[in-house]
Amino acid sequence: MTQTKTLRILLADDAPSVRQALRWLLEEMPGFAVVGEAADGETAVDLSRELTPDLVILDLELPCKHGFRVAQHLKAQVPGIRVIILSGHGDVATRRLALEMGADGFVEKSDGWAALLAQIHQVIAS
Repeated sequence: MTQTKTLRILLADDAPSVRQALRWLLEEMPGFAVVGEAADGETAVDLSRELTPDLVILDLELPCKHGFRVAQHLKAQVPGIRVIILSGHGDVATRRLALEMGADGFVEKSDGWAALLAQIHQVIAS
């Protein structure tokens, strides 16, 4: 996917402060638009089907449906969607399972904004 159009992003995290901070960060970036937010896994899946974002930034620890399952469902049900896991758990096993469940990228929350932006650019360039 090349970025010749606005990248439509859905944020899925149960913490409103995280979603708000991500929205502020991403909407300051040229070519990025946050098209929706979800506080739980079921809503993330439903909004992804409805809004067809290009990218979902997805927390693992979500109510109603764990982020691993959300990633798996999104990749199966929304053609062309990209998923980046943004998690507080960055151990090797978690990263590996995220990729096995369909995630296109993984960023540990403690890695900071620069790491997230770099991962977004890497994922959309592939």
